[in-house]
Amino acid sequence: MPVAVALQRYLESTLHESARIVVLERVPSLPSFLSRMYSLLEGHVAGRRCIFLATTHNTATPSEIAKHVALVRSATGTIVGFVAPWLSAHNRSRLVGQGVPFVVPGKQLYIPDLAMDLRERFRTPKPRRAAGLSPAAQAVLFHRLLRLDETATTPSLVAPQLHYSAMSIGRAFDDLVSAGLAHTERHGRERRIRFKAEGRQLFDASHDLLRSPVRAEKFIRDVHAAPPLKHAGESALAELTDLSPPPLPVFVVAATDWKTIAQACGFVETDRDQALHIVETWSYDPAALTVAPTVDPLSLYAQFRNHRDERISMAAERLLDGMPW
Repeated sequence: MPVAVALQRYLESTLHESARIVVLERVPSLPSFLSRMYSLLEGHVAGRRCIFLATTHNTATPSEIAKHVALVRSATGTIVGFVAPWLSAHNRSRLVGQGVPFVVPGKQLYIPDLAMDLRERFRTPKPRRAAGLSPAAQAVLFHRLLRLDETATTPSLVAPQLHYSAMSIGRAFDDLVSAGLAHTERHGRERRIRFKAEGRQLFDASHDLLRSPVRAEKFIRDVHAAPPLKHAGESALAELTDLSPPPLPVFVVAATDWKTIAQACGFVETDRDQALHIVETWSYDPAALTVAPTVDPLSLYAQFRNHRDERISMAAERLLDGMPW
């Protein structure tokens, strides 16, 4: 297989996005010996232009490769990496030590300029332990169970809906496959997920792997602006069932957005006794799973299903009765 094709396929399967690789006929101001030693390839990785020095029979030492990469980087002003079909552990370690980007298609992608160090050391998904689904995998699962978009079956289609990168959704697909809930198929460049069941049957199969999305509770004393957030926690449970409302209203925000929202709304944290509001931070974006003023019922169920207060755990069970399985 031509090295350009192998590189493109590996980048696309690993990053779950297009990475068109083309051959560069010449690069001005480069020493001619580099064109004799390497095939010069160009592509885009994570939105950044990259040039690769590719070889099928590497004879250069890691120190020499580092010098060659530096020459091309100086001449082009862009990210430059080395590509080979195989590297010994010793040479990989030396390249990493010198900060030289490299790709071994099918095995390793190391581009420190893009904060990437990805290794594919397995070919078969490992059995999932009892720890549960990752946040991204649970979001993908709930996205399917809530029937938000049944045509979204690829990382590139699911990612913007759940506010993740395509790479993160690709890993979530791996997680769901490892859990035995789905399998994936490749159609051209696209990888598609296929769940092994639907509706209540799929939910029951995933039940023991569900995790509460709540990372932390923030007790808020002062609010300079009304929080434009969804109701969550016991507030949402009270709105969706016959449970009585809690003493303090509960809102929610994605953990990654907490600092921005807190600053915009003028939240001042305090202890529980002085709080006027509670804001939960979640491991995935609650706004991605529903347009309703409350969080989605499946995430709420995952939060409260094992609650020590029987009234709350029973209310969580009633959430499932209203699901359009």
